[in-house]
Amino acid sequence: MLQTTLLISLFVIEIVAFGWLILEAKMGREKREQIIQLEKQILKLEKVIISMEKTIIRKLDKRKKYNEKKNTKRIKTS
Repeated sequence: MLQTTLLISLFVIEIVAFGWLILEAKMGREKREQIIQLEKQILKLEKVIISMEKTIIRKLDKRKKYNEKKNTKRIKTS
């Protein structure tokens, strides 16, 4: 009788432990999905920042070329 009770108790403990493992795996998966979504948002933001930096660099290059042309005209007329 004691052996049967211990066997049933062990079986119940194993079922509870297995359920707990499944629950932990599900929670871990949800956290990973949240992290992936955050990383995607960060990548989008980085793309916007890079695009803005490229625009700034282009504008600075245009201004530099304009100033160089302006300076060469001054030198020629002087």
